[in-house]
Amino acid sequence: MPPATPNKYPLASAPTRPGSAVEKTLWRKGNDFDISEVLLVAPLHTSKHYSKPNASSNKNYPSSTCLYNDNGKFCGSKRAARGDIGLDGNREIRVEIATRFRGEVINADAMQLYRGLPIITNKITAAEQRGVPHHLLDRIPLGDVPWDVTEFKKHALDTIREIRSRGNLPILVGGTHYYVEPLLFTDAILDDVQQDETRSFPILEASTADILAELRRVDPEMAAKWHPNDRRKIQRSLEIYLHTGKTASTLYAEQQGRKAAAAAVEAESSPWENLLLWVYSERDVLCDRLDKRVDRMFSGGLAEEVQELHQFKTESAQNGTAMDMTKGIWQSIGYKQLEPYIAATSNGEPTENVAKLRESGLEDMKTATRRYANYQNKWIRGKQIPRLKQRGEDALNSLYVLDSTDVARYQETVVAPATTLVGQFLSGEPRGQPRDLSDLARRVLETATEPPAKQTPQQRTCEICQTTLVTEEAWNRHLKSAGHRRAMKKKRKLALVPVETSHHIEADEDEDSDPGISLLLEQQ
Repeated sequence: MPPATPNKYPLASAPTRPGSAVEKTLWRKGNDFDISEVLLVAPLHTSKHYSKPNASSNKNYPSSTCLYNDNGKFCGSKRAARGDIGLDGNREIRVEIATRFRGEVINADAMQLYRGLPIITNKITAAEQRGVPHHLLDRIPLGDVPWDVTEFKKHALDTIREIRSRGNLPILVGGTHYYVEPLLFTDAILDDVQQDETRSFPILEASTADILAELRRVDPEMAAKWHPNDRRKIQRSLEIYLHTGKTASTLYAEQQGRKAAAAAVEAESSPWENLLLWVYSERDVLCDRLDKRVDRMFSGGLAEEVQELHQFKTESAQNGTAMDMTKGIWQSIGYKQLEPYIAATSNGEPTENVAKLRESGLEDMKTATRRYANYQNKWIRGKQIPRLKQRGEDALNSLYVLDSTDVARYQETVVAPATTLVGQFLSGEPRGQPRDLSDLARRVLETATEPPAKQTPQQRTCEICQTTLVTEEAWNRHLKSAGHRRAMKKKRKLALVPVETSHHIEADEDEDSDPGISLLLEQQ
């Protein structure tokens, strides 16, 4: 790695009085070129540190920047810092920027709030931190539920204030969208659902099929959105109705209307002062990186951490405490996929069976990781870009795509343009158009800013593939999928009669539900 360039935009040596500073924020996402992270830097600077040569002393310079990573996670916080800088890529660039701007990192990843388990939660190591202070890591015991949005926001804002009091840069890093959203936009988080917590409903503890049947009765629109096996979202949708008397679909529509109105008011009352950098890799390259990352995790001790979780769950059950497997650390990618392998190993099952469970578990983990990466990209396309459009042309033109496909050119295609853009942003210099940055930037932004594809709710199940699809478009798309064709070919070899080919479909790792609805259901 080439030596770091001198800091052209030094931090103030001490905080200035409230109201006298131009507050800027830097966001970054990504680690190991794969799993998404977000980085927010919110320094407290005096305006003179960001004045362009010969600039007018009363010029109002922009106050924030944001970045995205390969998988498409995003973070930023206007409420935390009157603006944000976001940057996606890997840990090296996160720490490099933090070092250059004297930053302190605040974790915004729900899994990394849990104590221990550095591999399955993908925590940055002490060596990788290179002396940069990190906050809000290892805070929650394994048996506890994750922080809700309100609790995280309180801790994050308190930490940001403490960092600013030292004259340093707050850098928010993480991939939990419903944690980050309220720090990004004043209207971003859907309203907390007002619930009567004194009432309990036994139906919520029933089987997934029974909960889904009740949801179909009271809120068929929402029931049609979820896969029949997605217990957490089905349960949450029914819980909202039981506690509030309103369907989740109605609440979501109402809140979307309020958000649009709030965005319009905000666009008129305050200028857009954010820079967003989205580090992006071509899909085939990204998927290969993700698969290799899973292999590295397993070689690095992933199985031992899954064993630790499995033992903790078993001992808790023996002591009369059942873990809620739909929340918290139990939802981390790797636990569910590898627990059968760990259980078989503990039970002394034949070596051949254990080996098969290990291989199938790793393949399932790779699939889940790729699906999660795809979800993050969908979040940017389906949530963040529409919000930028709502804010206006200035907001939309603040999103830059950095090409991280070729790791050998990472300094050239990611680090150099990112630091140039951040420097221009902080100094108030004009920047080029986002689509002119590279051919990949043009292609990604042209497709990402197009109106979303039509999604017609329509659940159908492929009996051959044993897969349920939740939209008509997904059904038609998967009828032509390679996986379904392979299943049909295999079926024909075993069948005595020909099999129809026009009414079946295979699940695809690209399928996911609307992130907006998902965000509503994540509120705990």
